[in-house]
Amino acid sequence: MNIVQVIDNLAFGGAQRMQVVFAQAIRPYNFKLTVIGLNSSIHKTTTQEELEALGAKVVFFPSHLKRLSLDPLRVLQMARFMRQEQFDVVHSHLTYANITGTLAGRLAGIPTIASLRNAIYDKSSNFYAIGGPLETMVLRKVATRIMAVGEATAAAHQERLKGRTIEPIPSAVALMPTLSAAERQEVRRELTGDPNRPLLISVGRLSEQKGFDDLLNGFAIVHQKHPQAVLVIAGGGDLRDPLSAQIKALALENHAFLLGRRTDIPRLLGASDLFISSSLWEGLPVSVLEAMSAGLPIVATNVDDTPNIVKGKAGIVVPAKSPTELGRAMNYYLDNPSEMKIGGMAAQAHIIQHHDPAQWIKKFIALYDSIRLK
Repeated sequence: MNIVQVIDNLAFGGAQRMQVVFAQAIRPYNFKLTVIGLNSSIHKTTTQEELEALGAKVVFFPSHLKRLSLDPLRVLQMARFMRQEQFDVVHSHLTYANITGTLAGRLAGIPTIASLRNAIYDKSSNFYAIGGPLETMVLRKVATRIMAVGEATAAAHQERLKGRTIEPIPSAVALMPTLSAAERQEVRRELTGDPNRPLLISVGRLSEQKGFDDLLNGFAIVHQKHPQAVLVIAGGGDLRDPLSAQIKALALENHAFLLGRRTDIPRLLGASDLFISSSLWEGLPVSVLEAMSAGLPIVATNVDDTPNIVKGKAGIVVPAKSPTELGRAMNYYLDNPSEMKIGGMAAQAHIIQHHDPAQWIKKFIALYDSIRLK
C-alpha cells in the first residue's frame, strides 16, 4: 500500500510525534509512506530526521500566498504529485492539512481520511474565523472518511459535522527508555542543580490552550508546603514572556523554569517524578501518553479525552482553570511518595494495555483497506 500523510508542519507537537510513531509502527508491513509538510520554513527538525531515518519520504508544498489558508495553486500541485506517485490513501492531520490535503486528494481521485486532534479550535488564532468554517465544509462534503484521536474528541465534533460518522482511533505511544540511576541523577542535576529535589514536569506549546498560568499559580501553592520542589515546563511559544513575568511575580525564579523547545523529552520524562497537564482543552494529549509510557503518575485537568486515559491509580484528574485543585493534587503526591510509584506503574500498565502501537497500526490498516478496496 502506498500512503501519503499530510500535516500542517513538522515542528514539535503531538500530531508530529504521532507521525513518527506511525512510521515506526508501519515498518513491519510492505507499505510505502510519504509525508507532506505544508510549511517549508521548518526544515530538518527532529521530526523530519526521524521520519527519514524510518524510511519515509518527506516533501514540502509551501503556500504561494501570505495569508489565505486555501491556496488553489498548491492544491493543484499536490493533486498532480499525488496522481504521479499513485497513492492509495491520503490521510491528513491538523486543520490546514485537512483542508488542503482533502481537496488535493479528491482532485487526484484518491480516497481521503481527515483527522480531528483537538476537541475545539484555538479561537485566539487568527486562522479560526476563516479556517474553521472552511474545514467544516470540506469535511462534510469532500472527505471520504473522518477519524478522531479519541471518543470525546469525536463526540465534540459531531454537531458541526452533521450526518458524518467520526471514527475514534485513540493515539498510541511506545514505552519510553528507562534511564540508568546515574543518567537520571545527571539530568536532575542539570535541570535543578540538586538531584535530590522533587522534579515536576509539564510539556507543551506555550499557548493559552495549555493553561500554564494556572499551573504556575498551582505550583505557587505547592511551593509553600514543599519549597524544595522544582517545576520545569518544556516547550516554546508566544507566551514565554508573560509566563516568565508570572514566575518572577510569584517569586518562583529558583523553583519554576521554562526550558524552551527541547528535543530530549524522553530523557526529561525519565528523570522526573510527576507530570502535570493543565490544559483548558485537548483531544487525546500525546504529552500525557508519553509521560505515562515513561512511568510517571499524572495530574491532569478533566478535559475531553484526558479522563479516558488518566484512570484509577494512574493519576488525579481535576477541573480545568482551577489552580487550587492542581496545587492540592501535586501536594498529595509530594506528601505520599509511595503513591507516586504506584501511580507511575499503573500509568505505564495502561499504556501497554490500551495504546500499543502494534495494535494501533492494525486499526489504520483496516481503515485504509476499507476505502481502498471499494
